Amino acid sequence: MANNGTRPYDTNTSSQEQDANSALIELDKGLRSQKIGDQCEAVVRFPRLFEKYPFPILVNSALLKLAEVFRAGSNFIRLCILRVTQQAEKHLDKVLNVDDFIRRIFSVIHSNDPIARAITLRTLGSVASIITEKTTVHHSIVVSLDSHDAIEVDAAVYAAQRFAARSKLFSASICDRIAQMIEKVETPMELKLQLIPILQHMHHDAETAAKARTVCLLLLKSYPAKRFVMLTLHTMSKLAIHALLDITQQISLLLNYLENDPRKTVKIMVLKDLQMLACKTPHLWVAENVEVLCRFVLTTPFVSLKEGVLYVLTELSSSISMDLLPFTLKDSALLKVCQEYSYHENVSLAAKTVQLMTHLATHSGSKEQNNMDLRDDVKAAAQTLILLSSMNSSQQSQVALKLSLKCVVKMCSKFPELCIDFVDTMANLLQSNPAHSLSDVHMALVCDSLAAVGSTNSAALEPILPILMDILSAEQGNFIDPSVKARLCTLLFLMAHGENLPENLHNLVMQAAPQGDAWQAYRVVRQAMRYQQYHIAVNLLCSIKNKVASEHFYFWLSGLHDLCLGDSLLTGALNKPHQCDTGTTSISSQSTKNNLSSMIGEALTHYQRGISQLQAATTQNFRLQFQSEYCTLRCELVQLHQHLCQTCSTFQTCPPPAIASAMAVTNSRDISRCGPVISQLLKCQNSYSNLSQKFLDLYQSSFDADPASLANMQLLYTSSELMKAVINTILTGQTRETLTLDKASSFYVKSPHLCPVSRCFAKVLQTIAQNLNQLVSSNNNNKLTHQHIAFLYNSIKQLIQTSIGYPRYFFQTLQTTQVKLAISPQPHNSTDPVLLQQDTQLTLKVEGVVQHGNQPDFYRQVHAVMVNVTSVLRSHSHGSAATLAASGKKIQDVPPVKLSKTLEPQNDYFSSSFLIALPLPGFYNLTIKALLIDTDGLIWKTGPRITMSVKCFDDIMQRQQVMRSMSWTTS
Repeated sequence: MANNGTRPYDTNTSSQEQDANSALIELDKGLRSQKIGDQCEAVVRFPRLFEKYPFPILVNSALLKLAEVFRAGSNFIRLCILRVTQQAEKHLDKVLNVDDFIRRIFSVIHSNDPIARAITLRTLGSVASIITEKTTVHHSIVVSLDSHDAIEVDAAVYAAQRFAARSKLFSASICDRIAQMIEKVETPMELKLQLIPILQHMHHDAETAAKARTVCLLLLKSYPAKRFVMLTLHTMSKLAIHALLDITQQISLLLNYLENDPRKTVKIMVLKDLQMLACKTPHLWVAENVEVLCRFVLTTPFVSLKEGVLYVLTELSSSISMDLLPFTLKDSALLKVCQEYSYHENVSLAAKTVQLMTHLATHSGSKEQNNMDLRDDVKAAAQTLILLSSMNSSQQSQVALKLSLKCVVKMCSKFPELCIDFVDTMANLLQSNPAHSLSDVHMALVCDSLAAVGSTNSAALEPILPILMDILSAEQGNFIDPSVKARLCTLLFLMAHGENLPENLHNLVMQAAPQGDAWQAYRVVRQAMRYQQYHIAVNLLCSIKNKVASEHFYFWLSGLHDLCLGDSLLTGALNKPHQCDTGTTSISSQSTKNNLSSMIGEALTHYQRGISQLQAATTQNFRLQFQSEYCTLRCELVQLHQHLCQTCSTFQTCPPPAIASAMAVTNSRDISRCGPVISQLLKCQNSYSNLSQKFLDLYQSSFDADPASLANMQLLYTSSELMKAVINTILTGQTRETLTLDKASSFYVKSPHLCPVSRCFAKVLQTIAQNLNQLVSSNNNNKLTHQHIAFLYNSIKQLIQTSIGYPRYFFQTLQTTQVKLAISPQPHNSTDPVLLQQDTQLTLKVEGVVQHGNQPDFYRQVHAVMVNVTSVLRSHSHGSAATLAASGKKIQDVPPVKLSKTLEPQNDYFSSSFLIALPLPGFYNLTIKALLIDTDGLIWKTGPRITMSVKCFDDIMQRQQVMRSMSWTTS
């Protein structure tokens, strides 16, 4: 089934809180157990509880219970609690009773057991983020540094490092003490090595940072041993990056040690620090620093040091320093380095050199400098490195091949004229007896690189078509791994440019497709659907959909099969009856070929069947919400095209009545004489407008989609807007909207995120917009003619026959982002309303957590969360009915209350309160929605959406009713 990151579904918050409370009660029973095993089991389950229910009420209660167990428990239990606090660091700011929590833990610091004190110090260090300025804890850490127990001293050093990173007061007070302990002769050497890294956190103010750097400089002179020098230099580099001071001096100091220190390990550590400084602060480097690096790399005899220098130079060449440094490639030391090592016998060194040359060549190209020699040098070096690294199957050669292929893809995107040479080199590499000379891993890397080049310039792959056909033939195909076969089939799909494959290539793909391996065959199906080769997907799905172990997977594959059948009908992919286990589908009848409306109707039948099977494939873990909505909208778009086709036919079969001309003269609009057609066109225009809004909503709800999938949805949205503009332009003669769409479609043609199939679809949109402008400019009499209707019909036919492929997000996603909300107050029963007196206002507290998958922020990052609260009067009481009747209003006239707040999550947690005034007694529907805002300021309607009921009552009116009933009873 699709590995899709579905949007979070609407959750019942009350049931969640009930589950959280029951889980906490169960763990509390374990903590109160007399068995040490049960206690430990309960403790280690708390991090999982925090991840599942990360709300302050539960986190605060749980940590208070753990603190009480820490105070009265054994050292082993304390050690388990220490691990819990370290794993739950991002939840610590949700502790509401910080003083009670710390008081229970801190009480153990006065124990006579040094092990207990050591565990306490480490626990205090792990929670330093919420007790940064606790002076009593600071004093205990300083006292423990003088302890005679080594374990306690180690724990004090750990706690000191944690507090120094967060507390300005503690770092300023501990700096002199650390320096004194390091200078003392009686301080053990191992302890000195542990104390030095604390100095990297003295960056809260300039004075303390300068003092810490002075201490480190004295240490370099006093302790020239290798371990001290390496640790001190690394500490100074970290301090410079955090304090943003003395960075140029630190670079010069590191370069001095790189040139003058004879120890190789020190040089390796210096190069790592230089790479870190090049990554963090590239704008502070000067040309002299680069000259020193180039001079060193040309003189040192060690290959590992040469690689380290090239890492630094590569980092600089890919940063802003290329614009700031006065680089002159002609006769420069940097160019000498490139010429010296681009053909080195060590493939790793040669690969880093080629990467450096690629950065220089692409940067010089962006400045439009005439540097053809460097571009040719990169091409020759990259081709040589690809051939050399592919001959060896070692891990080093594999890394070098992967890096060189990345450089090739970058050069091809920057210089399209190089694509043919690079593609020919890689294709010949595949053809040279792949069963013996090239491993499967290397073949997969080369195929992926060819696909990357083809995604931007698919025409460059056409000359290697005979080579790919030879590789996929029966003689050589038996020796190829199934995953490589799937990649080779993808290359054929790329070369098709969205057109149907010829019969010989179709047979070759079906012969080479790994049908014995169902998963690899499914991978070919995915690529076929993405690149509009639906006829291949149909045949492969028939062979693999009965090889799954779950009915949900079966319905998923069957749904894809029907969807591909529908798209095949629209694009004319199959030219013969298609047979499958479900029956025979004939799409070759003459009526289907000649009647566009009949073909659309048969395709819609398959679409509806496929959507139904996708809904049947839904499970709790895979809700397939995006897939269902995406297919539904595509189906609605085809239905609208069919409706517009029928409208065009109506203009020819139903001529206007005899009095139409007189009515047109009366209305002063000649176009109104075609009244029935005009009304149908207006309905189609409104339908296209509504559909484009649905596409926009689907786009805004796909926060986790990749850029290519978003571009796919943008094209479908643009197609709906284009048809709406076409109808409006024909009816009114105004071309303003069409010209805007013409610019938008031309932008999509040049978009780097579009695959070749989507780029062809964008070109069709651009062509329709241009033809419409020509049609309107040539016809200025504002009459609806057969020429306009023919243009409409041809435009619809082009859009239908030029189908757009399915996006990658339809099958998989690399990013998963969900928002979980907790609303209070909540009724005891989810079906009951929240009770509120009319003379008070509802205080609504909204808490939420942003949850991420395995690869958070892969495509875009959550910057803020917008919470919208809306209250609508659903039904009123008798008293409010009289009030409304007296004012002459109805229940529909009561405006809804809308409130909104934008919150920035802290450690993925956000919280806010709303004060909502309910003007009249009655029942209100309260809707709470969460929207995500990314770092670019775009709003994404991801949800969730929670609805709750509120009953607002008037206590005085209720008492009056009770008094009336009592008086009636007594009388």
